[in-house]
Amino acid sequence: MSALEPDDPSSVGEYRLLSRLGSGGMGRVFLGRSPGGRLVAVKVVHSELLRRPEFRDRFRREVRAARAVSGAFTAPVIDADPDAPLPWLVTSYIAGPSLERAVAERGAFEPRAVLALAAGLAEALASIHAAHLVHRDLKPSNVLLAEDGPRVIDFGIVRSVDGDSLTGTGHTAGSPGFMSPEQVSGDEVTWASDVFCLGTVLSFAATGVNPFGRGPTAALLYRVMHNAPDVDAVTDPALRSLIADCLAKDPAHRPAPREILARIGPLGGASDTALLHAVPPAHQWTPTARPARVDAVPTQVVPPPAASSAHPPTRVDTAGPPATAPAPAHVRPTAPADGGRRSRRAFLLSGAGALAALGVGTGFWLNRPGDSGPADGSPPSPSPSSTPSPPPGLVGLWPLNEASGRVARDAAGGHDGTVTGVAWQGPGGGAVFDGTRSQIMTDGPVLKTGAGRSFTVAAWVRLAVVPGTFATAVSQDSADASGFYLQYSSDDDNWAFSRPGRRALGRTASAAHVWTHLAGVCDGPARKLRLYVNGVQEGVVEDTGPVSATGAFVIGRASSDGQPRDFFPGTIRDVRAFDRALGPARVRNLAGPA
Repeated sequence: MSALEPDDPSSVGEYRLLSRLGSGGMGRVFLGRSPGGRLVAVKVVHSELLRRPEFRDRFRREVRAARAVSGAFTAPVIDADPDAPLPWLVTSYIAGPSLERAVAERGAFEPRAVLALAAGLAEALASIHAAHLVHRDLKPSNVLLAEDGPRVIDFGIVRSVDGDSLTGTGHTAGSPGFMSPEQVSGDEVTWASDVFCLGTVLSFAATGVNPFGRGPTAALLYRVMHNAPDVDAVTDPALRSLIADCLAKDPAHRPAPREILARIGPLGGASDTALLHAVPPAHQWTPTARPARVDAVPTQVVPPPAASSAHPPTRVDTAGPPATAPAPAHVRPTAPADGGRRSRRAFLLSGAGALAALGVGTGFWLNRPGDSGPADGSPPSPSPSSTPSPPPGLVGLWPLNEASGRVARDAAGGHDGTVTGVAWQGPGGGAVFDGTRSQIMTDGPVLKTGAGRSFTVAAWVRLAVVPGTFATAVSQDSADASGFYLQYSSDDDNWAFSRPGRRALGRTASAAHVWTHLAGVCDGPARKLRLYVNGVQEGVVEDTGPVSATGAFVIGRASSDGQPRDFFPGTIRDVRAFDRALGPARVRNLAGPA
């Protein structure tokens, strides 16, 4: 936390601003005080996000969505004004550390504390799912620890503010190591994805390390999809079994949040007396310098599934006008909480200071025995699993998150690329191509592109300048020319997915310094080339001249007459290749929420 800067506002709406909690690419977050004296977190959106008129509408929809969530372990948005010159939102200010910080400072939790944590988080997910939301970024830094239980933060509102494809962030929806396999592969993301993430969070709390180890992003994503999680260090058999079930590769095999609560009931009944400790008075805690989350990953609103006759709808009280929301079939109704159940979760942890929670949440203090040592810091080494198979169709995934080196790791299919003239930006930054010689090439083909073959390529791209020539982000070489091109077309001043002589053209104007998600879909049997820009199909053309490209898969340029050309000037990240034609819904998942 720091003092207000000269260009910071002194107030927003009726809220007086006291200090700055953090800032990022999407906005600034302040500690504020309401007219009645309540401490709040106030987020003010950066003005550049308003360049696209759709942003306000999406922001407004997400305010309504977040207000539909209610529960003991979530918190609603207090106030928001999407129509202000600079849109803003207000959420609760929460005293308590993140789970990430608590484990770093105190080490792994004892099993009964983890079970109590699991109960609170499962109840939070049930509330979120009942409002037809999927969190999509449950991780230790998004779990705050308050005196009366955990709080889940960064959902609903931050989907539009921090992750919408309109903002041009170009970020994958999720956090490496805490993502579900379907998030990595771009498959449909449902409530079961949150349960997988819950399993990683619980394993982290129980052991102090991620169940898929540590390392580069590409390595983590590969292990999430292919390797069995390492949960051997979880000492309690019942807890280990619960975590393993949450981490099932097949979403259909994961327990629903209400099932988790039912399993925890008999396991954690004694945790109240074991975990209750004294906590310093609230006035002793002051905000720490931990930045507020302003770069959160989008939360996806999902349509309500058909109600199950076995599980009637759950009523959800909103922060706005009273409303009811039918619960998804897999979210079971919650019985009114009794005092005993709440006290069992009021376990405490002595430790660091107060945090500002933007989105949902306030936090809780976990207690563990005083002799808990620090995490050992040694990463587990997940062993390959013989049963999980790669997500359907994904044959290549290059996050391009390396910090250095001449190899671009493939997290999916083992097609690592050789790097020439690329400047690495580190995690989340992508790879910068100079437009004259930069390229990444695999040793051989990744896709089969001949007649009748279907495939999909996708990438986040950002032009440094709008070039006067063609600029190709992804291609695959053949003897004479590339078999396909995902590119900027200077002839048309637009994005294109092309074969030699054929182009499916976009409608969204190309601009420098704007992240854009491109996906090219070749439907072999239908003989169609389709271009998607930011998850929306913008162009389609007959594929009358399919080319069988048997050369290298290339990021950053194309080839013509056997020579490299059409080098890309700008940044590329999260390149994916599929051996099938993806449908519109799955392409939207790749690009983020629609």
